Amino acid sequence: MPNDVDTPCRKDPQMPTSLETLVRYRAAHADGPESHRAWLFHSHVYFDQAAPERVGEARAYMDLIARTFAATAHVEVHSFISAPAGPHPCGSFEVLFTREALADYVPWLMFTRPETLVILIHPLTRSQTLDHTVRALWLGTPATINRAMLEAVDAQLLLSGKTEETIIDGTKKH
Repeated sequence: MPNDVDTPCRKDPQMPTSLETLVRYRAAHADGPESHRAWLFHSHVYFDQAAPERVGEARAYMDLIARTFAATAHVEVHSFISAPAGPHPCGSFEVLFTREALADYVPWLMFTRPETLVILIHPLTRSQTLDHTVRALWLGTPATINRAMLEAVDAQLLLSGKTEETIIDGTKKH
């Protein structure tokens, strides 16, 4: 399975998407509601991996996102996955973005998304299940996510005793 990434992950600890920045943001908002503690978000852009024209369209849209948001460190284009993987039912690519970019990035997706692509947008918190289901928002017709897989991941993470920040940092695909 190809894993093409056109935009590298940022490793600088001062970057808005770094673990250090996440920890600082969470500490500053620790007494607030959970919705205020969310700093990082994912968008998963889904496409029909069996249709070459859809794969090409998805790659072009991924490139457009990378070019459009190249001037900000608050949006990172990640893994292009040309087959179902994890809880995701079809080919997809991920974009990691911060709360600061949310108000610009999400409406941009709403107005530029090709009709054949479906986009799942969710926060990154300790609960993969809640993030991908109850807390999710969809552009296009929602896809069926493998909830059992997400629940199993959540159970394993709970048993591991890892912190929420470690879990979130682990979701960044390098």
